[in-house]
Amino acid sequence: MGEYQRVGNQIQAAIAHRLGKIAIQYQTLSVPAEEDFSVTLDVCILQNLLTTIVEQLKARRKDRRHDDLRIEIAKTRIWGLRQEMIDENTFEGAGKETGEVVLMRLRNALSHPLDLDIDDRFPTTGYTTTKVDPAAIHRFCFVNSPDVTMRGRPKTFDSMDDADKGLKKAQLDGDMPEHVKVIPYNAGKFCFGQDGEPFARTCKIILTVEEIHALVIWLSNYLAEPIQKNSDISTSEGRVA
Repeated sequence: MGEYQRVGNQIQAAIAHRLGKIAIQYQTLSVPAEEDFSVTLDVCILQNLLTTIVEQLKARRKDRRHDDLRIEIAKTRIWGLRQEMIDENTFEGAGKETGEVVLMRLRNALSHPLDLDIDDRFPTTGYTTTKVDPAAIHRFCFVNSPDVTMRGRPKTFDSMDDADKGLKKAQLDGDMPEHVKVIPYNAGKFCFGQDGEPFARTCKIILTVEEIHALVIWLSNYLAEPIQKNSDISTSEGRVA
């Protein structure tokens, strides 16, 4: 096993490169359908790669290499991301999600999972499969909802002052919709509200297992670029050079 390079972000690049290879290698194995855990492997790899790319995007705001990720996915087809994958979005900018935003929402869903019921009015942050065929996994639903508690309820505050502070803090994120206010909730509590009803930012993204695998390969190639020559991300789906 070769040593990782310790220059710049080459360790992360080498890990991303190898994870892509592992994802492809596993799918070449001949195993019974009931013992095929390739989607489990892809989800685990996806969490690792998303953490790396999101941190890079945050740290390198002026890096022109990432410009394509800051285009609305409705106007581009970067890495197979499509507007139709967004099942629900109550964050500011709904319908104008960029690749960067989608990756961040997916990363949050995978990195901060709680007990999720996607049919809740206010589903918690996390991920789960969708109920299509109990004998096989076909799709995953990824949810990012920072204003929801573990019990699938909107985050509440003990006082109006605390709630105002919480709202101002959330507004600093830049993705709290306009006209969200603080309103009374049950038992003397307060919560965020819109049009007089409790409100929580929620984004649901649904990906098929094939789309998850494709995203793993795209991310692997993109993050591995520092250690690869003549890498062409636009043609690298399905392989890790």
